[in-house]
Amino acid sequence: MDLRQFARGRLRQEDGIALVMALGITVVLIIFVASMISYTSSNSRAAQLSSSDLMATQYAEAGLNTAYSIIVNQKVTALGNPAAANLLGCSGATSATDTNGPSNCATPTAKLICVTASSCVSGGAGSATVYGYYSGTNPTTFNGISVAASTWLLISSGYARNAQGTTAIKTTTATVAISPLNSGAVAAVWNHLFITSPLTPNVCSVDFAGNNMTITDPLYAIGNVCVSGNNTTIQENVGGQPIDLMVGGKLVLSGSGAKAGTDATHPLTSGVVVGGCTTVSVAAGTTACDSGSYSYWVKTKDTFVPTSAPEMQAADILTDYNNSDPGPKHACATGGLASTTFDGDGVQNGTNASFELLPGTSYTCVSQSGATTGQMSWNSSTSTLTIAGNVFLDGNLTITGSGTYTGTGVIEAAGTITFNGNGMSLCAASPCNTAANGWQGSSGNNNMLTLVALKSSATSVTFTNNNQTFQGSLWTQPSSSMTFVKNGVTVEGPISIGSFDATFNNATFKPLPVIKNMPVGAPIPPNTGASIGSMTITK
Repeated sequence: MDLRQFARGRLRQEDGIALVMALGITVVLIIFVASMISYTSSNSRAAQLSSSDLMATQYAEAGLNTAYSIIVNQKVTALGNPAAANLLGCSGATSATDTNGPSNCATPTAKLICVTASSCVSGGAGSATVYGYYSGTNPTTFNGISVAASTWLLISSGYARNAQGTTAIKTTTATVAISPLNSGAVAAVWNHLFITSPLTPNVCSVDFAGNNMTITDPLYAIGNVCVSGNNTTIQENVGGQPIDLMVGGKLVLSGSGAKAGTDATHPLTSGVVVGGCTTVSVAAGTTACDSGSYSYWVKTKDTFVPTSAPEMQAADILTDYNNSDPGPKHACATGGLASTTFDGDGVQNGTNASFELLPGTSYTCVSQSGATTGQMSWNSSTSTLTIAGNVFLDGNLTITGSGTYTGTGVIEAAGTITFNGNGMSLCAASPCNTAANGWQGSSGNNNMLTLVALKSSATSVTFTNNNQTFQGSLWTQPSSSMTFVKNGVTVEGPISIGSFDATFNNATFKPLPVIKNMPVGAPIPPNTGASIGSMTITK
């Protein structure tokens, strides 16, 4: 055979090429389709993950909004404090009940927010957890974040379910600035006489029945105010405290010479009486106080701001019993008062032996955590009481001697408080000076002793004798009253009591001076308060 003819025949045979090419094309298509499926699936998963992250962020922001509303609500809560360091899941600088900043958020108790359902669990899909850190009076740093003075740092985490069945978590933060009262403003709880018993129709919440009484405090009453004593007045002294009179019920001016304001040319700074005035009785009908029919003169009509009575419930009292330092659960340092001074039976029941605050012999009680945490010590030689922090006594408190005190603190008595002895005095400076601005001048608030009688009874604070003087703050339950048994008693400072048993004569109530640039954290009043800034999301 011709070799050339053989070669041409072999070259014309292409029987296996089509199969090879078909297989190659198929492999390429498979790779292409697999790649497209993988790409599409990856994008779908990424989209689902992105969606769950977005939802988690939205839930976290819902937590921030809830925390902000809690802060704002303090403006309308009785004795609310939008700058309380323990408001949002953290404690104060020293204890769980400490309201002073900076907050201690080492182990915060975050608030659980159920965003998508009425109930949820912490970390569950559709929920958020939020807590807040308050800086206090100075700039601070929390978890590496700089926080300006008087500012809340809110930390919120949102939780959402993603496509992989796990939980997406997003954390966001925000700040809220709390501004102090501006220059000249008055924090009312520091210089008002608060009458906290509820409004009961045709019943006097307080009756100033003694004669020749002069009330120079701003006065706030939830219920009816009766002035049945002769020549008893609510008036401003020349150069004294401006008075705001706020009465939620009636104002009964039945006593001879009883009046609100000195006269038409010397009115009270402001006032409002919701129920109107009468000169007959609390059961009588009323007409507008400024109708010209009454001895009632105010320069500016105010707007009454309702507020709930600041009542201590049994659970609140038990919390203070457990946490006060010194107190029943926190003994004094070595050498201090015996633990039985605060409670002898280990049960919060108000039955412990009565404690004399100013006895003839000295005593010491300093917290085991240090004097700045808590202290109640009496030096009988110098007649000086040193006070700091919160002290709890599960019984009655008596004050028989005279003395002065230094420091700022609260003494809670589960029973009653009784001031004994003619001419006794307990003042914030030595010598005792109740002249205008004698205690604190025009701006300072360096010493303040608050005495709290927790027993709900007809009378829980009693001044038993003549010419007694107390410089400080007094508080009772709304169902309790304070009484002056005899004459010439002077009380200077904040008063929040249920009512008065007031048949005494020549009593004097003196407010604190106008406190300018009130520090943030001071209890806010019913008619003015700290300024809460808008919330700014920072992350």
